[in-house]
Amino acid sequence: MAVENGTYSFMPSKLLSKFENDISPLMAFLGEESDYILYENALPYYYKIFWQEAGIKLPSFIPRSQLNEISFENVIPWGWNQIINARYSSKGTPPVFSSKDDYRLFFSRQTSLHLCHELNKKCLHPFVSIPVLPQSVSSISEISMLLNKYAGGVLLKTLWSSSGRGLLFIRNSIQFENATNWIKAQIKRHGFLIAEPIYDKVQDASLQFNITNTSEYEFLGLNYFDADQHGHFNKEYFHIPENLVTTLPSDEEWVNKTAESIIDSMKSLDIHKKYMGPIGIDAMFIRNEESAVKFYPLVEANLRCNMGLINLKLKKKVVPQASGTWQINQFKNGEAPVFYQEYTNKYPVIIENRQIVKGFFPLTPFESDTRFAAWGIVY
Repeated sequence: MAVENGTYSFMPSKLLSKFENDISPLMAFLGEESDYILYENALPYYYKIFWQEAGIKLPSFIPRSQLNEISFENVIPWGWNQIINARYSSKGTPPVFSSKDDYRLFFSRQTSLHLCHELNKKCLHPFVSIPVLPQSVSSISEISMLLNKYAGGVLLKTLWSSSGRGLLFIRNSIQFENATNWIKAQIKRHGFLIAEPIYDKVQDASLQFNITNTSEYEFLGLNYFDADQHGHFNKEYFHIPENLVTTLPSDEEWVNKTAESIIDSMKSLDIHKKYMGPIGIDAMFIRNEESAVKFYPLVEANLRCNMGLINLKLKKKVVPQASGTWQINQFKNGEAPVFYQEYTNKYPVIIENRQIVKGFFPLTPFESDTRFAAWGIVY
């Protein structure tokens, strides 16, 4: 939303600001002990003690007002936007563009659209499939034609927004009719929408990449997660979900070849000339018309830190081959500490050699005024 707004005066909603503040300690799991995490609240004693006793050293937490009191060489935000650029560009490595419009389009879903079309030119592994290329649509009649063409319905995406926002699933003519005014308004606002079929999804996944300060591309790994029917984040897996165990190929060739093809596609679009840092490529396993499971390799490209990147880091803090998940819950005032105490007692954590073997663990604080908190469990 800040990228779309394009101004330095953008103010997120109170709820979004609360979410960002409550969840910001998650960034600690992307850093090292010598790093600093910006966090405006005092870090609770029980949270610090938990990770100290686990032998897992986290960065220091400081409010933004103390930035001038420390020495640091680089700033890594969750994601870049015009406000973050203005605030930290002297210390960070923000994207560089010749105009505000180029900046906004680069961080829009248009980049994902171009990347998917570029990836479709590659020779993909037989387990990997792009059944239908997403396309831009700018009229009601175009969308009506696609709805008649795709049996499962049409998914519409606005250019800006993320994390499941800006999506509209249209499965029948009644939903289409009810959404007509919204569609017209979004086309007027954005110029066009991105349309693709609604696939028979089996499982969400993501491929994690990084572009270094020397413009080198790194593939970091494959990640599994759940999103709800509206595309909103639900939870991350430390293990391969049960619904995929018997359907995946016997080796990793399909993953590595797909990652290489995505990197080649990003190079073709010169992503490295405009951006440095993490990239999460949302993907999914789908069931095709013959009921065979295939890997759809590019749903959306997130040029920022993301939940999948955190998951890859967290997996290093649990025992290998562990089964477990982590997620974010929303609470009413006063509920979070009760939840924390209940789960701490019900699922006591077991830690061996600085790795979590079993039990519940807090990824963010659970205070009386907490609205959003992240937690994990290994079982």
